[in-house]
Formats: sequence, C-alpha cells, structure tokens
Amino acid sequence: MWFSRTFRWVVNLVFPPVCPVCKTRLKGKEEDLIICTNCRTAIRPVRPPLCPRCGLPVPAGDGAGYLCGSCLQERWYFDIHRTSSIYEGALKEAIHRFKYGGVFPLAKVFGDLLQPTLKALSHDYPVDVMIPVPLHIRRLRERGFNQALLLVKELNKRLGIPYAERTLKKVKDTPVQSALKKKKRRENLRGAFEVQDQSAIEGKAVVLVDDVYTTGATVNECSRTLLKAGAARVAVLTVARAL
Repeated sequence: MWFSRTFRWVVNLVFPPVCPVCKTRLKGKEEDLIICTNCRTAIRPVRPPLCPRCGLPVPAGDGAGYLCGSCLQERWYFDIHRTSSIYEGALKEAIHRFKYGGVFPLAKVFGDLLQPTLKALSHDYPVDVMIPVPLHIRRLRERGFNQALLLVKELNKRLGIPYAERTLKKVKDTPVQSALKKKKRRENLRGAFEVQDQSAIEGKAVVLVDDVYTTGATVNECSRTLLKAGAARVAVLTVARAL
C-alpha cells in the first residue's frame, strides 16, 4: 500500500494530473473525481417536469405530465427514456474526449451521473438486462472500443445489473447520423440492427444504454429490433440529451 501511494506521489510530481476537459491542474480530491470542480459544477442536470415518455424537460404549468409534441407525432418503440444531464459545455467536451479521444477514466464520471438516473428509473421500471447500443464492426475497428459498452460495464460494476454484450449487433454500416436530418436518420437506420442471441432478452425488460440522445432515431430502431426478437419492454438510458 505504501509503495503504491509513494509511486503515485512521484508520478504526480513529474506529471501533474490535469482535468481532461479544461486542462487545469487537479488538486486534492479532484484527482479521484477525474475532472475539476468547475467542470463538474458546470454540468446541468435534467430535472422535472419532464415528458413522461421521452424525458424532454418541459415548462412547469399546464404542460407538465403530458406528452411533448415529438412524442405525440413519433412512433416510439421504447417505453421510456431517461437521461442525466444536458448535452452542452463541459459535459459535451467530456463525452467527445471519452468517445473520440479514448480518455477512459471519464467512464467513472459518467457512472456518477448515470447511477442515480438508473436507480430512479428502476423504481418504476423493472430492469432485467442492460444492452449497449452497438457500433458497426468498421466503426468499432476505427475507434477501438464501444463507448456504450464501457458505460454498461461501469453500471454493472456499481449496481450489479447484468448485461449482454453481443446480443444486439449493428449489421448495416450507416453514415454518421449527426450530419443527417430526422427523416433521413430513420430511413438510414431501418434494418441496421439484428439480435444475435434471443435467449438473452426474450421476455425480459431491457435497458438500452448510450452516451447521447439526439433525435432518438438510433435507440428507437434498436428498441424495435429488440421487441421484434422477443424483449418484453425496452427503456433507454443516456448520459446526456441534446436540446
């Protein structure tokens, strides 16, 4: 134990730890928190009132408790979506560094955000198994990891909820969704996913996990595929939501 503490002290002396988001030096307990206090406090949580289906924050008053305009128009296959925070500022930068820069310690930060969100969700929604939104094999080879799977593993470590890593597979190599409009995203994703192991989800309440919810097109197609293969219900959990 003394050796590991001494080794860490020497490493920190030579290479002072910095916040991966803003690059300021981490001090004291911030080292264990991965990112600095300023970046932590800049993360804006999603708070009620929310659309009961997709979790969109809505103004308090007459609209509270009712479906939002998008949910009245869209055909969602998932029962409910919940997210921890707004996709902006420090959190947006952290997700980019995690997703595209491979800053894996940030998974702990996202676990801190997701853990209470998943606990709250599980009060009203049974959770049998977690499924990460998959990447196509080409994208996986380019990136070297699936960020959604890292989030699932972090939640499994904290809450003990089982997960199925290879049950859902992306079989269609689609263009980057962020560059496409809503209608095109839906068309693009039709038939993009397949279930490889029905026994892992058959009759079960599934929680589909991803990093960011933008239009909902990806998680909706994943949900449709899981239900078609025998899942009883599908909920969606994300770190952040774009507004």
